[in-house]
Amino acid sequence: MGSLRVWLLTAMLGMGVVGVGLTYVVVGNIEHSRETSADRTKALAVARAIAAQAARGATPAALARAQAVLPSEQVIVVRGGRVVFTGPPRLNRDVEVSARAPFPGGRVRVIDHESPPAGAPTAALASAIAVGALVLAAALALSSMITSSVREPVERAIWVSDRIAAGDLSARMGASGPDALSNLGVAMDEMAQRLELEDRERRRFLADVAHEIATPINTIVGYAEAIADGTVTAGDERERARRAIAGAGERLSRLLGDLRQLTSLDLYGEIHGEPVELASLCDDLVARWRPAATAEGIAIAVDVPAIELTSHRRLLETILDNLLSNAIRYTPKGGRVSLTASREEDAARITVADTGVGIPPEHQRRIFDDLYRVDEARHRATGGLGLGLSITRRAVEALGGAISVRSTPGEGSAFTVLIPLVVAGTPAAAGPSG
Repeated sequence: MGSLRVWLLTAMLGMGVVGVGLTYVVVGNIEHSRETSADRTKALAVARAIAAQAARGATPAALARAQAVLPSEQVIVVRGGRVVFTGPPRLNRDVEVSARAPFPGGRVRVIDHESPPAGAPTAALASAIAVGALVLAAALALSSMITSSVREPVERAIWVSDRIAAGDLSARMGASGPDALSNLGVAMDEMAQRLELEDRERRRFLADVAHEIATPINTIVGYAEAIADGTVTAGDERERARRAIAGAGERLSRLLGDLRQLTSLDLYGEIHGEPVELASLCDDLVARWRPAATAEGIAIAVDVPAIELTSHRRLLETILDNLLSNAIRYTPKGGRVSLTASREEDAARITVADTGVGIPPEHQRRIFDDLYRVDEARHRATGGLGLGLSITRRAVEALGGAISVRSTPGEGSAFTVLIPLVVAGTPAAAGPSG
């Protein structure tokens, strides 16, 4: 705060010096104008008085006596076209004003010179000194007031920054002080709140991942120990143990694959698109999933017109693969899954709908969170890890799109994705022509 106060005081003193200088000039001009006017009036009065004497026939001696009482004026009397009297010149003194007065047969001229310099300060200097003193006092008071008003919020901001750097994400600055510092406090608090939320989500995610890993590992370890100590000896028991270990290993493999996919999506930088024919891509994906759907007694249909995209093919496959997989997994036998698409102004709208179990309204907002499950038992029974829709959301966002869900429990769900026709970062010339 010391340096801020010095800076403010210096700036204000600089403005004060300029103000004093301007005041001195203005007051000096005013005083000079007033003195000039007074001197002109005085010179004219003297000229008229001497002209009256000259009209009465005053002698040079009488004119000299009148001149003697005038310390700064020089009198010149002209009669009949010639100078009959000239007062002594005022050497080394500038002329301020002059005045003329006529009389019968002649005229009088009075030349007023500068008065001798006075020892006391002029009014202009006195005014400038007074103004300077007031400016200095105002500068001191204002600098103290400003530093006092900003000291507390600045010190608070420093303290909050130190606490956040030390890991205390609950520290808050609050809105106080001038508008700029108050806005800074709001911005810092919002940043800290986001960091706190992200930290909480990260901890929850790590806890969920640890729980997901612990279940299959416990299965593997338990059966491996049973086989090692001879508890499991019969052929059917060993086969059951083998299947359990293989299932747990497969579950771990899927989890690690999903985690790698999440990590790769988080590490994506700028995505450059390539030409993708949406109808062809959807036909290939439906052909890939049709055997699984048929095996479950589920009809699967596709209705996608020819839409040219400039996008990232692998991310599009990730999005549609996960949505089709979920739709088939949660649709009972005899149900239906459909994949449809349409073109909008600058995006493709893709919808994967099913006649499955649906999603309760209270869960629809969070189904795209990492490791979030609507029904824990149902997901475990069907092999879901709670990462599919999270991966889908991140893939959609990586393409600059948006995803939404519409669902009614017991009737089915419809996931809709809006994908730009040309992915951000791709030159417009590389986009679709029509």
